[in-house]
Amino acid sequence: MIHLYQLPGAWGVSSVSPFCVKLEAFLRLSGLPFESKFGDPRKAPRGKVPWIQDDGTLIADSQRAIEHLVAKHELTMDARLSPEQQTLGHAIRRTLEEGTYFGLVWLRWGDPAGWDAYKPVFLELLPPVVGPVVMSVIRRQMIGKLHGQGMGRFDDQEKHQLIIKDFSALSRVLGDKPYLFGDEPTSFDATAYAFLASLLAFPVSSAAKSHVESCSNLVDYKNRFAARYFT
Repeated sequence: MIHLYQLPGAWGVSSVSPFCVKLEAFLRLSGLPFESKFGDPRKAPRGKVPWIQDDGTLIADSQRAIEHLVAKHELTMDARLSPEQQTLGHAIRRTLEEGTYFGLVWLRWGDPAGWDAYKPVFLELLPPVVGPVVMSVIRRQMIGKLHGQGMGRFDDQEKHQLIIKDFSALSRVLGDKPYLFGDEPTSFDATAYAFLASLLAFPVSSAAKSHVESCSNLVDYKNRFAARYFT
């Protein structure tokens, strides 16, 4: 049995972390039996969620976990992809995980309206007595990380434009196809779904969210994946 350790969900999404959503989406897509458990980052192999335990083996990092599962269980969902499609899928995944992700972090931790919505959700993950103090410290750290990464150095309009450009590119790649590379999903769809679901479910209006909502193919794609694998 595979055990998936992740943060709990909110706003109708399986986890507040897009990386946790990605890994759960992949597991559901793979058909492998698994059990989801609360993952305390303080106990994680690398200090971050998600991670899996597969027959006693701990695998940290969502992508390393996916690669482990593909190799061990001989999963073939990506086997039909050409080298060019594999390369494009890799570029999409890295764009979302290493670029778009920091935009989503800012929407939750940096934007005042976003923080008002995210604060009570995050507070539930912390010990009740010291939670508010710890939360303030973590928020300062997150904002500092955004500045160090670069996203925090842009003004708000520029931040939204960076997020919008990423999802516009995803919309163009998807086109009118059911999934990124045709009629059936691949591992790359797990990542795309996770980031779309994380943005669209967040209960705060923003220019970035409004833009994605206007991309009907992305909304339909997110709903299609959710209906097939999360209901």
